[in-house]
Amino acid sequence: MEFEINPQRQAYLDARGKIVLNACPGSGKTTAIARKLMLLQEEYKTTRGRFSGIACLSFTNTAKDEINEKYTQLSGNYLGFPHKVSTIDSFINQYITLPFYYLLKKPSSRPKIIDDEKYLDSMWEIKYLDKKGKIKDGLKTSLLKFKAKNNRNIFHIYAPRKIRIEVNGSFTFRGNPPDPHKVDVNVFNEYAAHLFKSRLSKGLISTQDSAFIALHLLKKHPKIGNWLALRFPHIIVDEAQDTSAVQHALFDKLAELGLLNLEFIGDPYQSLYEWRDADPSLFNTKYADAEKWQGLDLTDNRRSPQRIIDCFSILRKQGDPAINTACNTDIQLPVMVYRYNETNSPLIVRHFDQCCKESRLKDNQIVVRGNALKNQMLGKLADQFPWKRDLPYRIIDAKHKYDGNEIKAAIKAIRSIAVLLIAPGKEMVDIKKLEKDLKTNNQFNALLLNLLHDLPSFDQTISDWTTSAETFLKERLNLAENVNFEQKERSYKGKFDKAILNEPLKDHFKRSYSESRIPITTVHQVKGKSLDSILVFFNEKKHKDNITFSDIEPSGQNFPSEKQRIIYVALSRPKHLLALAFPESISEDELKAKFRKGIKIVTIKELEI
Repeated sequence: MEFEINPQRQAYLDARGKIVLNACPGSGKTTAIARKLMLLQEEYKTTRGRFSGIACLSFTNTAKDEINEKYTQLSGNYLGFPHKVSTIDSFINQYITLPFYYLLKKPSSRPKIIDDEKYLDSMWEIKYLDKKGKIKDGLKTSLLKFKAKNNRNIFHIYAPRKIRIEVNGSFTFRGNPPDPHKVDVNVFNEYAAHLFKSRLSKGLISTQDSAFIALHLLKKHPKIGNWLALRFPHIIVDEAQDTSAVQHALFDKLAELGLLNLEFIGDPYQSLYEWRDADPSLFNTKYADAEKWQGLDLTDNRRSPQRIIDCFSILRKQGDPAINTACNTDIQLPVMVYRYNETNSPLIVRHFDQCCKESRLKDNQIVVRGNALKNQMLGKLADQFPWKRDLPYRIIDAKHKYDGNEIKAAIKAIRSIAVLLIAPGKEMVDIKKLEKDLKTNNQFNALLLNLLHDLPSFDQTISDWTTSAETFLKERLNLAENVNFEQKERSYKGKFDKAILNEPLKDHFKRSYSESRIPITTVHQVKGKSLDSILVFFNEKKHKDNITFSDIEPSGQNFPSEKQRIIYVALSRPKHLLALAFPESISEDELKAKFRKGIKIVTIKELEI
């Protein structure tokens, strides 16, 4: 595999020290990192000892795997010891939190990391019998004293999994201070401290906790940082726009303790994880700090033709470097724009399907924001909830992923379900460990594939499918106990109509892919991907979770909002075909004024052909 050199790429390959690389979509960022790893590991053979290497860290397992794969493609080898390619969370856990946790002198000398943060809520929930002998949901006694101002337990307003510790040791909820109208701030802080201390005493911590603990350990025991800077004198942080304030502080502390080479690589416009503590402003601050950091750019887009680049560039800040196309595979497809109403959305999906077929595009995706619009697009009826447990909903979702050729995601989803069923009553930590152990068990994976393939048909009525699926799972997984989805028996206004139990399941739980098996997903699921085509549906009504036509606006001197960055990510994925669907209330003149040249507005007649 060849690696094309240009001045920007060469500047990055030559740079050493503290670097911030701002890489636009399609710039070949992963390839550039892999190439630099090749150069660095050759340098380290002669300048460093046998036990000092490079740590290349990324935000997700998918991004980490892509770096490894690209390195192997370029070099023909695997990057092994003393070097390390890992996720940021795994690196912090492996080299700081887990080996040095004992220095905190807590009851548990080595904690367990909880990767399913919902467990942080469930560990406080209990079942109890009321005075009438009925089973009720409740909370552990130690939480009962923490009340909000409406006299409800604070737990129901501020869920434990969404409370985090900031760099300065304060507690926040989703990154924000508690609302003083809802709760006394002192009560909130006592509640949050109680949650944190309880987790530490049991040796159960989240990845957020781990980062804070690691930073605390570096501050209190600087020799850990001195040692780590010798073990990994060069750290590359990929997808750095998604790192949190605590993670930034941790890496800054390592630099203070002797780390000479630290690189932050990413694109702040593609930061979508504020709900998981991502703070792109910290990346931007480092990039602008010319005294302490060397700011570099990659502005050539090798993925998309200029007309697609121009669409997502509308959202960029005034004065930012222009993104120019460097792709050499333009098949001259225009940016297609659809106008949808309550009835023609399925026709739009069909037309997009046909365009992909005619142009022989294979890696395609449809993106939608919000279930209501997704249901309308598929011709699906209103959401119904015929079961009390989430188990059947998760099984249906896994089957849809399987049928939509999202095999890896389907296997992951059904594995999680199967492990819960074969290990009833176990602590979540033990369940997650078993799930991890079974991930590489080929026999178990084959069982899961067959399970997905042979699930009872969705042509059955909801009631019949419930019975047959419960029996099917018990037999296939060789369970001792019966499986119970807890089917509802009474109608609930706005949530469940008992009459649907006698209707086909497929009428109420539609597939999440088009007729040509193009997956219908969210923007977060396509982040980081390079696709042949994408169709993005925009919402009609404004809502905090919706993306609309009016959101596609220049940012001026302001950094774009997370909603605008969601649009930016979606529009920057395709190599060949970008398609946009807006509500019919948006006129053709408005569309032409927004996007100017390069778009084709698809007419109603073209949809009906």
